Amino acid sequence: MEQKDRELFRKILFDAVAIVVLALLLMPLHSWVYDTPFLNYSENTQTSASDLAYAIQREQVAAQPSSEISIVDISGISGSDTRGVIAALLDTIYQMQPRRIGVDIMFPAPSHFSVYDSLLVATVERIADKTVFICELDSYSPRQNQFLSCSHSFYQSVKGISEGYSNLMQDGDNKPISQYSLRQMAVDSTIVYSFPAQMVIDYLDESDFADNTPIIRFEPTDFPCMSHNQLDADSIRDRFVLVGDMRAQSDSHNTPLGFMQGLEIHAYTMQTMLEHNPIGHTHVLLLFVIAIIIGFLYTLFVVFVDKKLAVDPTNMMKFILQQGLLTMGVTYVLNLILEYIAYVSFTVFETNFGLHAMLPSIIKLIAFTKVVYCIVLPMLSKRFGWRWLRLSNYSGFSNPDDKNKN
Repeated sequence: MEQKDRELFRKILFDAVAIVVLALLLMPLHSWVYDTPFLNYSENTQTSASDLAYAIQREQVAAQPSSEISIVDISGISGSDTRGVIAALLDTIYQMQPRRIGVDIMFPAPSHFSVYDSLLVATVERIADKTVFICELDSYSPRQNQFLSCSHSFYQSVKGISEGYSNLMQDGDNKPISQYSLRQMAVDSTIVYSFPAQMVIDYLDESDFADNTPIIRFEPTDFPCMSHNQLDADSIRDRFVLVGDMRAQSDSHNTPLGFMQGLEIHAYTMQTMLEHNPIGHTHVLLLFVIAIIIGFLYTLFVVFVDKKLAVDPTNMMKFILQQGLLTMGVTYVLNLILEYIAYVSFTVFETNFGLHAMLPSIIKLIAFTKVVYCIVLPMLSKRFGWRWLRLSNYSGFSNPDDKNKN
């Protein structure tokens, strides 16, 4: 009996190792079929430990007032003299001696140049030394890894003007925005800084640019927000002041703290930069090694379950149902464990542990490879007489001959 158990264990172990090795060989094919790069987990994560942690903080922690960043809301300004009103507003803010002014407003070229356009240009020239305006990068080319065009406000030719792109890191699937970019390659291979980075660039050093897409620290913060006609000098003096529309529906984005205006997301991003304490990332190669270990243990379990069920390979529906009911629970528990590890890693060690995002890819890859190993390779071996493909008869399938012998 012991000899039989040892033989069974060696057989299960051989199958598990063979499937994992084959999975590594088939990984490029699997990534191409599903169009999901296996190692590029951070780009495709639906939810992350940081999202969960900040969502919990939102419910349990009172927002702390910001001592460095204020917001001026221009919603309500309308009419033919809008640009004149905004020009006067910017001039007033400038005279209150802020540390820097960020204008999150695009000014398209007018159909005809009015006195208000002239007034705005004159104001931009006067306040350019401590003001940052936005631009928008367009037409990203993955092949060239750069944006092919850039939209500016009509006064971009003003001497000494500073601009930063306002594009947020969002893929259009309404996933929470959790990261920001510091700089991008734009037209003519020039480096363009983001709007938040341009705002605080004088307070950054080279180490702050080591990671170009850091995680935003969404610790609940109360940024003083003033209406354009109710400015508070104490909330402007020696602060970073962001000017924009806080009610624009087109600029509302999903974040771990709920839907938030783009201007407020810029404020959180600037606050993250000013703290000079980026959230760490687990090295992707370490994650890959851990993923292989988890994949092997998961495969070992699946092969063991198959053998205990003694599945008849001719009854595939029974095979799918029997195995699925047992492995579903294990998969769910494993995902919960990895989520908890990721949460503890983020909240205690301030390190983003993204292995829980790899788990779906691991399971899909193992399932894909197991089909190849159990069914496709034996079929090819039998059809073409390729003896080198006959690794073994899969231990998870029952052998009709064994039943006849019994």
